[in-house]
Order: sequence, then structure tokens, then C-alpha cells
Amino acid sequence: MLHIEKRQAPGGSASGGSTRTEPLAAAVVDRPLFENSLSILNRTGAWHIAKDLCQEFVPEHAQVRYWRLGSIAPEGLARKIAARLMMLEISWLKDSRHLLIGGKAAGSNSRVFLDPLFVLRSELAEKDIVLCHDVGPLSHSFLYDAVTVANYRIAYEKIRRHRPGIVFVSDWSKDNFISIYGLDFRFLTTIPLYVRTGLFDGPQEILPGIGGRFFLTVGAFETRKNQIAALKAYRDGGFCEQGIKYVLCGPKGQGRDKIIDFAKSVAGVLMPGYVPDSQLRWLYAHAEAFVLPSLLEGFGMPALEAAYMGLLPIVSEESALVEAVEGVCAQVAPKDPSAIGQAMRLALSRSSAEKARTSRELREVALRASKQRFLQGWRGLLLGE
Repeated sequence: MLHIEKRQAPGGSASGGSTRTEPLAAAVVDRPLFENSLSILNRTGAWHIAKDLCQEFVPEHAQVRYWRLGSIAPEGLARKIAARLMMLEISWLKDSRHLLIGGKAAGSNSRVFLDPLFVLRSELAEKDIVLCHDVGPLSHSFLYDAVTVANYRIAYEKIRRHRPGIVFVSDWSKDNFISIYGLDFRFLTTIPLYVRTGLFDGPQEILPGIGGRFFLTVGAFETRKNQIAALKAYRDGGFCEQGIKYVLCGPKGQGRDKIIDFAKSVAGVLMPGYVPDSQLRWLYAHAEAFVLPSLLEGFGMPALEAAYMGLLPIVSEESALVEAVEGVCAQVAPKDPSAIGQAMRLALSRSSAEKARTSRELREVALRASKQRFLQGWRGLLLGE
């Protein structure tokens, strides 16, 4: 029988509740300023989080700032140009006191930085709050380019000096931060992320050319996702000879060429590229298991999305992926293809009753991870509600 371990999140409860080092009542602030330069730079999952936070609090309870552009977010070509200039400024000036943004305008109000990097070009004080998705550039520096690592090291050093309140998206990320910087901050708390259910509620459309049983991985083609280890597990396990396919979906990221070249060398692997939401829903609904032995996740969103569709996640042991699904998953050593392959074999061998029971548990976990719970956590932090 496939061993699916259900455990409490580190320092928290099995229900995914937040943990903290000080009472959140101490964090309530008067009309904070959301520093949302992050939204100029990218359109990743962190962008959606920032957008939802701004929609919830701006303008009734908070102000917003986009780098040097004020409260208006740039779009299209203007956004791309602004992103390039912003990153050049960060790389050139880093933590220099020269030309800091909005120091006087912020007055006595607290600033909420939606990514640690952007404390570099702003005033920072103990009354401020920083949202931290992970400390990957420090704990897993081999996954990032040298410039990114250097900039984040300086940003985190500035955070250490000024000791603001810090919000983490998972206890896993919080524990990693504490192991590096300790506990001497205004507060450290976890407000877990949520499933964007709109992606998965709707009609399904079969993806042509699959047929039969298959494993599924959804995520950017990048080194930290560790797809090559999963592909080796699939290849060495002889799954293709059993008629089991492996579907890889996701955008191209850092390290994509090596991953794609390896995938092309493995029989039975399908890479459909971009698929519309209707086909993505079908893939989640019909796969045998979701495979992602990632080397780094600040929050286990890929596993939680699979859980929302009732699909068993096979994920890295003792990771944020495990925390996100409250341990209802198959845990594997991410650098051991044989262990990954064994979990895949056991997933295939489950009875219909086992699949149905696990699917129900996963759905229950995912439904608890709601947007409402996330926003209420922030309302409690900022407004004391």
C-alpha cells in the first residue's frame, strides 16, 4: 500500500494555521503603504498574491506604490521598460542611501514590502512589514544567478539590521529564515497562501494524443523544479513499456534547454507546451499522480493545486509542498530517482477505494486553503479584525 503520511506542519497545526513569535495585535498599523514594485517585474504566482492584497486593502485601508511611478501600475511595453530600469537601479545602487524612494512621503505610516528585494531602494524601519515567499537565494544559492544572490543577500542584511515584522507564506520558509537570522524581529508569522480555484472550476476538454494512464507534472521548466530526476525515475522504472505516459506542462524557465533535451530522449514523455485551462483541468482529473520532487518551493502551491483536483502529489520530503497538503502525499528524496520511481509504482497499484479516500482527503485540505482565510489573516495583521 502507498504510504501517505499526514503530519503537522512545522511549528503549527495540521489544519495549516499560522504560527508566530509575537501576538499579531502588535502589528496593527494606520493606513500602510504597499510597496508593490514586484508587480512591475513579473507575472508569476507572487504577482497574483500582490494583486489580491492590493485589491483587498487599496484604497480604503492602504496606499500603494510601484517603484518610482507612484500609485499607477504600468502595463504593456511601459511595464517592461520600467522593470528593466528598476532592476538596473537596484543592481547599481543596491542599499545606497542615495536617491531612496518615498522616504519623506511615507511619513509615520508603515510600509508593506511585497518582496524582500525592494527594501533596497526604500527606507526601512522596525514598524514596516516584509512579505517573504522564501529565502532561496540564500539557502539554495546554486539555483540562482550570481547577481540575484548578491542583491538578495544585501536586502536580507538590511532587513536583519532594521528588524521589521515579517510575514511568511509557509512555516517551512519561516523556519529556514530563522535558521539563518534568528528571532530578533518585531514579529515573525505565517499566513499560508490559497488555491486560485477559478483555474480549476469549469468545463474539461480532453488533451488529444494521450489515451490511457499517465503521470503529470505542471510547473516551469527550470532547474529548481527537478524535472530531470522525475524523468529518470519514469525512464528507469520502465513505465513507458507498461503503456504509462508522462505529461510535462509549464512555461519555460531557467535551465529549460537541458530539461527539454532530456525529456525528448525519454520514450513516452509528452510536452504539449501551453494548454488552455479546460485541458489542464482534464489532465489533473485523469492523471495517476502529480509528480514534483522540487528542490525549492517557498509554498507548495503546485501540490495544493493538485490536491484541489483530488490528485495524489508525489513530492519532496520535508518540504513546503508537504506542508501545503498537510502531509497527505507521497514523500520522496528529491535526488533519488529510484525512490521517486517506487512512489510512482505504488501510486499505480492503488485500489479504487484507496484512490477515492485519498482524493477526498486532498480536496478537504485544499478547500481549507481558501482566499478568504488568507485575506482574513492579513486583515487581522493590518486592521486587527
